[in-house]
Amino acid sequence: MQTVVGAAIIRDGRVLAARRTAPPEAAGRWEFPGGKVEPGEDPDDALVREISEELGLTVAVTRWLDPTVPISAAYELRVAVCTAGAGKPVPTEHDRVTWLGIDELDDVDWLEPDLPFLADVREALLDGEPLEGGNVGGAVRIGATVRRPTGPWTPAAHALLHHLARTGLRGVPRVHGIDERGREILDFMPGEVIDVDSELLSPARLHDLAAWTREFHEATAGFDHPGPWRMFPVGHTDRIGHNDLGPYNVAFDGDQVSGVFDWDMAGPTTVAMELAYQAWIAVPLFREIPPEVAAERLTALAEGYGGVTAREVLDNVDQRVSAAADGVRAMIESGDPGGAGLAAVGEPERTLRALAGMRERRPQIEEILGRREASSSTRTTPASWRGGWSVTATRRRSPANGWPARTTTRTTRGQS
Repeated sequence: MQTVVGAAIIRDGRVLAARRTAPPEAAGRWEFPGGKVEPGEDPDDALVREISEELGLTVAVTRWLDPTVPISAAYELRVAVCTAGAGKPVPTEHDRVTWLGIDELDDVDWLEPDLPFLADVREALLDGEPLEGGNVGGAVRIGATVRRPTGPWTPAAHALLHHLARTGLRGVPRVHGIDERGREILDFMPGEVIDVDSELLSPARLHDLAAWTREFHEATAGFDHPGPWRMFPVGHTDRIGHNDLGPYNVAFDGDQVSGVFDWDMAGPTTVAMELAYQAWIAVPLFREIPPEVAAERLTALAEGYGGVTAREVLDNVDQRVSAAADGVRAMIESGDPGGAGLAAVGEPERTLRALAGMRERRPQIEEILGRREASSSTRTTPASWRGGWSVTATRRRSPANGWPARTTTRTTRGQS
């Protein structure tokens, strides 16, 4: 009996199906593309060859599915899960190809020999494609969605996302429920995500991230939820924040924030704590960048948010990062699944070493900021650079708001 091999080619959480044109009894019906294994040919090699000839794609065999299914007295069918390189499939022996998501597998008329493989293909699609970045782990992409592990904090995080959806805040994923594996289903947020360990956000992107953070805080004004939240204690709190607004959790379209993800650490915080950790990751103060650069980028972040100074942001970094280290340690000790991933990359010791380095650099950063404050004490930053926040009055912030008690500028949203 001669073997026919088919490829369940998976890309971005979808599988490729091809529509037959012949013989007449198979015309118009769908199959996994492939072809015959030549005598003495390895099945993997045969499948790679057939897909190249039929579709112009280069594939790699991941694993073969069970069972082997008879097609006729002369042929049997085997199907393998495959990955494909970049490129658009161009059919030469079929009249049409299409990518099907999990919920679309039953929407086409499959040939009978292919039907027994659909259950395993469905499971392969549910496995998804692991998303790069992050140390907590478990997030995969399936088509236009992301699936993530849930926990006791999930209802609170979903309530926050539903609230933000009602406000129309840009860049927030919608919640689509829980899948059959108990994972949350969220929108996949397209865009460019930088490598926080080797790249820097451009000044324009840093500014827009801070401006988006201000918009987010405005959108959450008055929102409250009893939890439980996954976020660890950071002292006095007065609002719900994201708590991890670093570049690894933000996608950009050009210079604009296009998506913000990983909302599992959302929870009670303050503006001071939110911006302090953003400075730690996005300036980024955890890296040994020159003090002049750190001061410049701290200023850009503060101006992007509006109504705070770079020194105020810097003043809270030590406290916030120390709280993060304590929180990670507590996660590890409590058996939180995310703690294992953090421990595997050397946390919280890695963060504490970086914090010690920042403490050594901090006096130089403060000196530079002090000189800038002195030279600009009689000037006002243009509203266009500050994201539309224009000066209207001054007041003293109290420690209860998360900032040291000092005279600062209060701002309101401009109409331009």
